Amino acid sequence: MIGESVPDQHKQAIAQIAAQIDHFLATGKRIEHVEQGVSANAPLLGTTNHLETLKARRAKRAPRIRALAEAGLNARQIGMKIGVDTRTVALTAREHGICFTAAN
Repeated sequence: MIGESVPDQHKQAIAQIAAQIDHFLATGKRIEHVEQGVSANAPLLGTTNHLETLKARRAKRAPRIRALAEAGLNARQIGMKIGVDTRTVALTAREHGICFTAAN
């Protein structure tokens, strides 16, 4: 323990990365330089289509929400009837131009 030489972890990591780079180049692959500020072709806010999926679900519910709103129900009542949150009903209504009548 005491008096034994301890290998430098940084030098080990550098040697390991250098070996990986040598292997990468030996297999015929090339290193590509990417300019600073250039990124992949990914959407600005994430890489999934989750928001589009939610919007499609709301679009499917819109006709039923419109019919219930025309029947005189408010957002809370519609949400309880179709099993979704009141905020989802309100967002669907705003996206599809649905107006609620005054509370009964």
